[in-house]
Amino acid sequence: MRRQGTGCRKFGVIMLRSMTTFASQDVSGDGWTCAMELKSVNGRYFDVRFRLPRWMGALEDRFRRKIQEKLLRGRVDFTLQYEGEGAAKAVFDVDIGLGRSYLDATKRLCQELPLEDNLNLYEVLTLLKDVITSKEQVQDLDVVWQHLEGPLEELLDMALTMAENEGARLEKDLQGRLNKIAHLVDAISKRSGEHLHEAQEALKDRLQAILADVSIDEARFAQEAALLADKLDITEEIVRSRSHIAQFKKYLAMNGTVGKRLDFLVQELFREVNTMASKSSDPEISHLVVEIKAELEKMREQIQNVV
Repeated sequence: MRRQGTGCRKFGVIMLRSMTTFASQDVSGDGWTCAMELKSVNGRYFDVRFRLPRWMGALEDRFRRKIQEKLLRGRVDFTLQYEGEGAAKAVFDVDIGLGRSYLDATKRLCQELPLEDNLNLYEVLTLLKDVITSKEQVQDLDVVWQHLEGPLEELLDMALTMAENEGARLEKDLQGRLNKIAHLVDAISKRSGEHLHEAQEALKDRLQAILADVSIDEARFAQEAALLADKLDITEEIVRSRSHIAQFKKYLAMNGTVGKRLDFLVQELFREVNTMASKSSDPEISHLVVEIKAELEKMREQIQNVV
């Protein structure tokens, strides 16, 4: 058996995998040839569309199971062409009784009407197409499957190699953006403490300006400062953001389908940083939040392609 494909699979521990991939395989055996092609793009679920010879329809479920075992998610197009041993062949069947009835009817028409009785066999067959019918005679599909199962496995391995290479690139990009977000969250945490101190000092200055020569009630000021601190406090959002970042990294190191979980965490991070900006009312924190959201938006685009 001779095979020509796009590459070979490198086995190993896979951390992240892309849904976008492509592989093709030309195979020939003793009296038969086959060309297979597989394309996959991102999709919420697993969906495969087949382009097979009509007579091979009974094998579609076997192909589907094999493909889903390896690719898990995505919109897949699978094309196969097969010729030679095992392929369907046209078989012709003749309805003798129907043909005799047509011929008898034709002769009666010629006798009863002023028609020339010069119809030949070609004309009869051309006009009366249902006398001779054709159908596909399929050989043993189990034999065909034996020819194709091995090449199909190789084709899927090729597709996985490409998906894993793209997944490694995606993982590197996501890790870099995640690290940048972690640094920005640290900067927000630091700035949050500074902003609180500035806000409390500003509160004290306003009270002094309002009360003029009257001394400030320290107990009252402490109460107002505590209320202000509670209003501006974004500690919970910072803690949750760091937790989401840590969980994101754990998912990146996992096997299997993690794309949906990564997408959920990105949504949660969006929610936390939006709350930080609205609660703090600090221009510098708002600027840092804008930078985080820009990175999250790029991450969300990448994650749409993760299995």
